[in-house]
Amino acid sequence: MTLLEILDAFTFYGLDIMLLAALTTICVQLLKISVLKKCQKKILTFLPFIVGCLLYGAYSVLYGMDFSILITDYVGIMEHGFSVGALSTIIYVWYEQFIRGKSAKSATEGVISTLIEGYVPSDAVNDAAARIAEAIQKDVTGDGANKATDILKEYCGEELDEKDIKLLSRLIIETLAHLNAA
Repeated sequence: MTLLEILDAFTFYGLDIMLLAALTTICVQLLKISVLKKCQKKILTFLPFIVGCLLYGAYSVLYGMDFSILITDYVGIMEHGFSVGALSTIIYVWYEQFIRGKSAKSATEGVISTLIEGYVPSDAVNDAAARIAEAIQKDVTGDGANKATDILKEYCGEELDEKDIKLLSRLIIETLAHLNAA
C-alpha cells in the first residue's frame, strides 16, 4: 500500500475512527498496566484490534440504536474495528517515539532495561534497571552478577526459575562489559 492509499482509507472512514482509535489507545494502556499486567507481550500485540472491534461495535449499536446491526453488518464492524485498532497502534508508536522518550538516566540503565524487558513487569523495568546499574557501578568485588541476580529475583518472582535469572544477570554483565570495552 502506498501512503496515499493508507491516508485515503482513514479519510474514508472519518473522524469517528480517529476518536475511537484514541479511546482504544487509552483503554489498551489502562488494561496493560492493570488487568493484563502479567500477560505475554505476544498476546498484547492483538489487544488494540480486539478492543477496536469491540468499541466500534458498541459505537455502531449506539449510533444506529439497534442491536441487530451486530449480526447484519458484522463484516463492516470488523473492518472498521480493525481500522480503529491499526490507527490505535500507530498512535501508540508515535507516542513512544516522539513524546514519551526513555526515562533511563544513563546509557547503562537503558541497556539493562532493554535486556530485562519481558522478564520484569513493565511498570518495574526502569526501577529494576536503575537498581541493577547502581549495584554494578558500586561493586568493587567483581560480584556484580550475583547482585544483579538478587535484584532480579525480587522483580521476576516465580515466573523465572533461578537458573534463568542467573543467566539473565550474566548476560547483563557481559553486555555491559562489551559496551565498556568498545
